[in-house]
Amino acid sequence: MIGRRALGLAAAMVPLRPLQAQEHPPPLPLRDVDVTYTIPTPRGAVRQRLRFSAARSMMRIDPPGDGLYVVIDFGTGRMFTVRAADRSVIEMAAPKTWMHGLDAGRSTPARYTRRNAIVVSDVSCTEWQTTDSEGRDVRICIDQDGVTIRVNLQTQTGEATLALATEIRREGQGMALFAVPDSYRRLTSPAGTR
Repeated sequence: MIGRRALGLAAAMVPLRPLQAQEHPPPLPLRDVDVTYTIPTPRGAVRQRLRFSAARSMMRIDPPGDGLYVVIDFGTGRMFTVRAADRSVIEMAAPKTWMHGLDAGRSTPARYTRRNAIVVSDVSCTEWQTTDSEGRDVRICIDQDGVTIRVNLQTQTGEATLALATEIRREGQGMALFAVPDSYRRLTSPAGTR
């Protein structure tokens, strides 16, 4: 199954809880984009690719390693893990923390505080302060197209970068990228995720 750290990046891409009438960043990218992120891990930095189709409201995550990708369909609230090695697909409900407008199990909505306009990786972005689903202080730098450029965790000892965009291609993303092969066998989703 896909690693927590790999999926954690996607969770940071969208609001964690529903938004009230307040200033906040766009919930999803406003146009098609292909972004490669560098993610620090205890074993060294890894690269993760994320592609988004604005017209289809679909995201594809290609975590480190080969033969696996995840498709999140924000329109239907479904998530598919596709594994080429055994030609299988696991379908399940997308985690509510990734779905715009759905409750993430908290009694209060996410609050965003606009911070500074800065430049990260040669891209102008606005830093937003919020909390993640575990209540930790996070700063997300988002550009004018709604693309997450950097995610930093604020700790008592300083900042830790969770993800940094190192390549951004603002180009159309074809439907084939988000396709779930019909010929792959369907596996049962883990309990409680249907």
